[in-house]
Amino acid sequence: MSWRLVYTMHAQKDARRIEAAGLWAKVEGLLDMLAQDPWQSPPPFEKLVGDLAGAS
Repeated sequence: MSWRLVYTMHAQKDARRIEAAGLWAKVEGLLDMLAQDPWQSPPPFEKLVGDLAGAS
């Protein structure tokens, strides 16, 4: 079975922010993991640290 990701407009904006933050490699790893088995347990996550007041 193959999967296809469809990005909403909001997700496309988030993708630009992720790339600007230098986190694209981590996101690609997660998307690859989902492509292999979307029902597997996710890996441990890292907490966001720092001033996130303007991140929204």
